[in-house]
Amino acid sequence: MPAFFYLLLPVLFWSGNYVLGRITLGTGLDPFFLSFARWTLACLIILPFAYKNLLKEYKTILIHWKIITFFAWFGICNYNLFLYIGLTTTSVTNAVLLNSVVPVIILIAARVLLGQRTTWLQNTGIIISTLGVVNIVSQGRLDTLLNLSISTGDLWIIAAALCWAIYSVLIAKKPKNLSMLGFFASTAIIGMLIQIPITILFSKQDISNITSTDMGVILYMSVFASIGAFLCWNTGIQKLGAATAGQFIHLMPVFSIFLSLIFLNERLYSFHIIGIIFIFGGIFIATILNKVKTKRVREKQPS
Repeated sequence: MPAFFYLLLPVLFWSGNYVLGRITLGTGLDPFFLSFARWTLACLIILPFAYKNLLKEYKTILIHWKIITFFAWFGICNYNLFLYIGLTTTSVTNAVLLNSVVPVIILIAARVLLGQRTTWLQNTGIIISTLGVVNIVSQGRLDTLLNLSISTGDLWIIAAALCWAIYSVLIAKKPKNLSMLGFFASTAIIGMLIQIPITILFSKQDISNITSTDMGVILYMSVFASIGAFLCWNTGIQKLGAATAGQFIHLMPVFSIFLSLIFLNERLYSFHIIGIIFIFGGIFIATILNKVKTKRVREKQPS
């Protein structure tokens, strides 16, 4: 599978998580319970496939338990929980716009934490795709942006974005002799365990009110938005780097639009099309053109 597919698939899965999460949380499902149930089910599903890796690599996990716990805390617990809490009180427009700053945060974090530098093509692509996101969420109107207000939900979304950016950058520090499946399973289990006391203390979910639709959404989140997305995302980062991976986050509003057309019967407008063109154009510049230019520069260097 081409390397960029490892980044394309998780963004598609997370877009579905975004749309379905909005629907489910809007009907009264508790965000603390939703996050805990999602990862508990994900652990139960992945354990039969990963237990051999966990048994074989348990010494590595014990040696590196601090960094693994950090990944579980930021990527499994904080990001998902903060996102769901934010989605209960903020608007779709604000949430998508705030989520679009993730690529920029990733670049800054990569520079500060790992000393990585970006090329002018990568920076140009990020600016262009960011403009595409802004055009979509503002519906092509300046007054929409000027009238945006920051709410408590927005602050939770910003906190989630910060956690995800740090997780994505530091994934390069994953223990080398720990398999991707072993790494994901260990972080998922630890992240789920961290959420147990949080759910007990703060969740107000009435189990009897959970519907079959809610269970279907939780199943989707567990299989696709959790297991599939995280395995692909971590693999994609290792293949293409955090800066390039962050660029693909800009596709989330694009996928969310098309999923909304299917599941929420929303319409496609001209500002959507213009924004999508900008987003894909920015990704093309930051990934493909940058890769071609980098290859040519290396070929010109004397061996």
